[in-house]
Amino acid sequence: MAIYFTHPIKLIWVILSCVGMNACSYNGEESSFDGTINYEIDTSGIPKDTIDFNAPGLTYKNGRYYLSGEKYSGIVHKKQIGFNIVTYSSVYKGMLHGTYRSYYSNGKVFERRMYKNNLSLGKQVGYWEETGNLKFEYNYYNDKKEGEQKSWYANGALAYSYHYKDDKQEGLQQAWRQNGSLYRNFEVHNGIRYGLQKTTTCYELEAEEIK
Repeated sequence: MAIYFTHPIKLIWVILSCVGMNACSYNGEESSFDGTINYEIDTSGIPKDTIDFNAPGLTYKNGRYYLSGEKYSGIVHKKQIGFNIVTYSSVYKGMLHGTYRSYYSNGKVFERRMYKNNLSLGKQVGYWEETGNLKFEYNYYNDKKEGEQKSWYANGALAYSYHYKDDKQEGLQQAWRQNGSLYRNFEVHNGIRYGLQKTTTCYELEAEEIK
């Protein structure tokens, strides 16, 4: 027998910085750049019921959820065996749509991700179990990396800050060791890298030509 829970669904807005663009597309229309874009994910048509991933009749095939052969809409609850992670996926007509949430076994938040029609959209964040500090903060548009992508060590120190445009590195790329020392510092423009591109020793750096 399927196990159902209740879970409130609401309209979700995701704000994503748009860097280095003069105009941005929103719902298929061009709009003047004002520093941010709102990506609307309408989840009003998703039922509030939650079903367990192992419930009879629920199947997952080719990236789609089906219940008794029909495309499923609702929340899918799943325990990730071996990882001690519990997930809740918002699904509409078989596809990931809305908020994907995951939790550690102690109840602390692991990840928050956003999807629209099975594609990653907007801000995706993760947290360290031990400290609760941010582990990563990524930005996506139509399943492609867009804008700043950041990662942190468990102690809260920034590990890297990379910038992307259309899923490719573009702009300033930096990475730090846990002690705070910078070991990657380069820029990418039109696919060409300029600057310190790899971990190296000081004497190697002196002999390396930096563009």
